[in-house]
Amino acid sequence: MRNLFLSLVLFSGLANAQEEYYLEGKINKASIFMTIDVYGSDADNVQATYFYKSSLKDIQLEGNQNKTSFNLVFKDYSTNVEKPFEKFELTKSKDNSFKGFWINKNGKKFPVSLKPINFSKYAKASIEIQNKMDAVKLSLLEFKQDSVSVYKGKQFTWFSEKHCESPFFRLGGNFPDKNKSVVNPVLQKIHLENTLNQLDCSSRYSYSEGKNIEYTIGIHYLNANLLGFQVFSSWDCGGAHPDFGGKGYLFDLNNGKEYQLDQIIAFDKSVTTEAQSSFELYAAYRTNFFAPKLYALIDQNEHFQKPKDDAEDCDYTDLEIWDFPSWNFTEKGIEFTPIFARYMRACETSFLVTFKQLEPYRNSSFPYELR
Repeated sequence: MRNLFLSLVLFSGLANAQEEYYLEGKINKASIFMTIDVYGSDADNVQATYFYKSSLKDIQLEGNQNKTSFNLVFKDYSTNVEKPFEKFELTKSKDNSFKGFWINKNGKKFPVSLKPINFSKYAKASIEIQNKMDAVKLSLLEFKQDSVSVYKGKQFTWFSEKHCESPFFRLGGNFPDKNKSVVNPVLQKIHLENTLNQLDCSSRYSYSEGKNIEYTIGIHYLNANLLGFQVFSSWDCGGAHPDFGGKGYLFDLNNGKEYQLDQIIAFDKSVTTEAQSSFELYAAYRTNFFAPKLYALIDQNEHFQKPKDDAEDCDYTDLEIWDFPSWNFTEKGIEFTPIFARYMRACETSFLVTFKQLEPYRNSSFPYELR
């Protein structure tokens, strides 16, 4: 999920930066961290991102360079106001430190002083990160316990993070210690990834306020061996339109293993995952076996009809939408949501396939009955 969000959030379509600066310092008395990327020889092809230590929320900038002088601005393109919302006027020294001013939308100036970051003073990232500044953010995150919920008699402890809204849970007090010791670390990893996604979500085209990712977490399955839940995300991180999507998880409470969908059900002996083989083989299995069989199982109840007007109606008979559906492991079975093009996202709804229907197709390597 993190790679999906970052492909939308980061500077897509640009070549690798020829010059890159990772900086920390102050605007007046406020501590900030900044990344400046210079692309090619075009003086106007400068991008930057910065965040305040107090908020950790990315603000994206664009600008130009004239030798050692850098002008970085935020223009709110969602308004008709041409005047920059904020602006940095910076001069680079030989040691790659920067000094200058930050100017707000009312023209008031505050001094800026930045120096290269010594990343060794920040703890090594506990999860895979996509940019070096996330290592800084990870060291500054502050989680606190919010509440305790109960599902099927078991306690789940919910946590939030000081700088954003990314709620998530851990196994609570009445779970066996063995379960907590192997599962809670992987739940913490998901929580860290969700938090970074939210803090990195910003846009160069409208001010970062309101640009966000909202998470809805639902626990939908629990027995002595398995925990199933879904993270549904709605995000607006720039681009033409907001977007949304759900990701299902199934964890083994005994060893912390996360099961991918194709490790749970197999519609052919060629079943594989991208990690186990290659995307070509994985896609071939999904196209030739997974999608047709899944569609047939769902159609037993739905009796889909091809719409008369393909341009306006949802065509659930199109097998391509069943190649890579999102899924949610629930008490009654697995819910599948087909994937439509963005302009037809209203067609995305979930369809339940019961465990009774799926049990004949349980992957032989999956150690538990589907029930």
